[in-house]
Amino acid sequence: MENEHPFYGTDIYRDREQDYINKLLRKYKSEPVSEDLKKKIWDELQREKHLGRIKIPFKVVIRKDPSGVFPEYIDVRLDTKV
Repeated sequence: MENEHPFYGTDIYRDREQDYINKLLRKYKSEPVSEDLKKKIWDELQREKHLGRIKIPFKVVIRKDPSGVFPEYIDVRLDTKV
């Protein structure tokens, strides 16, 4: 079942857009986590948003494990209210 939500008068299909974003980001899996990679991901998602391929609000953050046990990673957070 696909979640459909209106956002500023536009329907957003959360599951479809999340799958699309995951496919876009696969190519970055082997790259080391850095501010440059975060910027590349942000730029690509903004370009996709500009082209109308994604509509869901998002933010890109670097997550670090305070204990240092797990490696840091880039997290694309989708707006949970949509």
